[in-house]
Amino acid sequence: MRGDMSIYVSSLPSAEESMGPSSHTLPMWYRVLAIVVGVVSIVLALVVLADPALGLFLLIFLLGFALLVIGIDRLITGVTGHLFGWAGPMYPGAPGSGQAPAGGNPPSRP
Repeated sequence: MRGDMSIYVSSLPSAEESMGPSSHTLPMWYRVLAIVVGVVSIVLALVVLADPALGLFLLIFLLGFALLVIGIDRLITGVTGHLFGWAGPMYPGAPGSGQAPAGGNPPSRP
């Protein structure tokens, strides 16, 4: 039975084969940001595990902050008529995104 499993596992492609070789590395600022966010996440997780009441406060604070950012984003979108920040690429074809709709133009009828 064990031999059967090893044949199956060895037939799976490696990560490099399935995703292709990486032709470039991430920019240094992105790597530093990822490390900082990771460290902050681990510290906050330990704080929440140590004091669940503080975890509830942190949850409420983060939810309030997220709602504030979303509200400002929607306000800017409504006032300017353009998608703001990261939302543009998410909605191709939307007014202000600068991109054509994913499906292209519908076919014309004869």
